[in-house]
Amino acid sequence: MRDLSIVKKELLAALPGRVRFDEPMRLHTSFHLGGPAEIWAEPNGEQQLQKVLSIASTAALPITLIGGGANLLVRDEGIPGMVVHLAGSSFQYSRREGSIFIAGAALPLEWLVRRTQEAGLSGAEFLAGVPGQVGGGIRMNAGTHDDEGKFHHFGDIVQSIRVMDYSGNGRSLNPDQIGFRYRGTELKNQIVLEAHLDLSPGDPAIVADRVKRLWEFKKKTQDWSSPSVGCIFKNPKPHAPGEPAKGAGWMIDQAGLKGTRIGGAMISNKHANFIMNLGDAKAADVFALIAMAREKVKKQFGADLELEVQVLPSEGRGE
Repeated sequence: MRDLSIVKKELLAALPGRVRFDEPMRLHTSFHLGGPAEIWAEPNGEQQLQKVLSIASTAALPITLIGGGANLLVRDEGIPGMVVHLAGSSFQYSRREGSIFIAGAALPLEWLVRRTQEAGLSGAEFLAGVPGQVGGGIRMNAGTHDDEGKFHHFGDIVQSIRVMDYSGNGRSLNPDQIGFRYRGTELKNQIVLEAHLDLSPGDPAIVADRVKRLWEFKKKTQDWSSPSVGCIFKNPKPHAPGEPAKGAGWMIDQAGLKGTRIGGAMISNKHANFIMNLGDAKAADVFALIAMAREKVKKQFGADLELEVQVLPSEGRGE
């Protein structure tokens, strides 16, 4: 690795005012916890992004991409190397082209829902109340039940995306190339820059009414009392065809773990698949609750709970 002091100077020259060092990750995740990022870089535009990637490559710095931080559990020791966060108007744009809605990767999902509604398009309403940004929503194939019990995935409305690899090369990908799956994609070392969403014409008033109902539904069923990342675990698949699906939250509840607290973290009393930061939680507290829930659910139901939350760095103890 090159002399880090030289790398820092190059980054400060390439991104004036948009580079920080030992940046607390608690400021950038919905969990409000986690150790520092060694280098935090916020390119505003594709040219700046290419420059940052080039500097990181030359310096052999590991790269971690962070979007809205809505589904991240950052370890207490922090993230080594460079954390890249797309920011600014160059990545937060949106426009309508017929029934296609084009959105930059850093556009918050809340803005996406509102802007598609204002543009007279329907199909993105299910994202109401889903935190994060477009890029992260695509990478994680964000999904949720609506107030009618139907499940929707981000991949259902994606026509194509534009990405950049870590060498700075851009290309477009269709859904088959993206490889959408439950709570994930096949995207590796690809930075989402832009999404083309295939929506349908819709009366703004009708769309707004549906968005309102979905917000009300989520407020009734989810716990927003303290910082969290939403669901910690994926819902397990049934053991046999035709067997009723049992959600992770239901299993954790049946295991008697609602309200269980370790340090500053607690399993929600309202939704057992939520772990709440009561104000001073450490990642270690959350990992301890994760381990407890897995052990209890495995013993009682024989199910192996798989994390839905993304852990950074991905390698290490405690997961």
